[in-house]
Amino acid sequence: MAIRIVTDSSADLPRPVAEALDIAIVPLNIHFGSETFREGVDLTHAEFYDRLVREAPNLPKTSAPSVGQFTEAYEPILAEGDDIISIHLSAALSGTFNVARLAVQEWPEGRVTVVDSRNVSMCLGWTAIAAAEAAMRGEALTDILTLVADVIPRLRIPSFLETLAFVRYGGRIGGAEAFLGTLLNVKPILHIEGGKVVPLEKVRTRARALDRLMDLARGLAPFEDLAVMHTHASETAEALADRLGELHPRQNILIAEAGVAMGSHVGPGAVGICAVISR
Repeated sequence: MAIRIVTDSSADLPRPVAEALDIAIVPLNIHFGSETFREGVDLTHAEFYDRLVREAPNLPKTSAPSVGQFTEAYEPILAEGDDIISIHLSAALSGTFNVARLAVQEWPEGRVTVVDSRNVSMCLGWTAIAAAEAAMRGEALTDILTLVADVIPRLRIPSFLETLAFVRYGGRIGGAEAFLGTLLNVKPILHIEGGKVVPLEKVRTRARALDRLMDLARGLAPFEDLAVMHTHASETAEALADRLGELHPRQNILIAEAGVAMGSHVGPGAVGICAVISR
């Protein structure tokens, strides 16, 4: 009997990474009007961002995977005799964690353990990666869960938004009113605290925002793992990753495009650091 890791598409794991570590991904749902798509299955990131911009200020809605979608992911793994650790985006940001807990009631206790990462994007991704690597080493369920519990408090995700327009349209980031009003030209820097996205500070230009991310990164270093996530801003993400090479081996800095969980709330152009800080 082995342990398999399941996560959801908000982890923003590059497909080759997920495949190499045998991580199963349950897609979030995205709704443009009456049309519903499964992230990464029916709608690519490029298609999502193109439509997001074209249809603004009418924003899409996101929803957690259904119980049936979780069942579809779990069943073939459990049928092989493997147990599952299912790690998901912050329960404070989405119902995904709670839907997964409902889905596992179909099987005997202990076959599927559901974990709230209290984070999103590649911070969730790093948690899933750590668990999957431990599972591949043959570690026991309890040891993998102990490892995950050690990683989660060491996750950091300072990020900046290119525009406040999408926050203004949707109003879906806690405390964002602190940046609104007449300050629509600022670049807010956000992070996750207590599983929720909250404002950290604000600057006036993209260049200054990138400088502040570097300042914050220097204060967080050294890193166990480091990624740059972006919402359809690959050139800016690559440039930031190059700068972060002074703090962490550049070849080990992963770049990931954030999908619907992040993009629908903040719009294109956002860039952030997803780090596991060293003990």
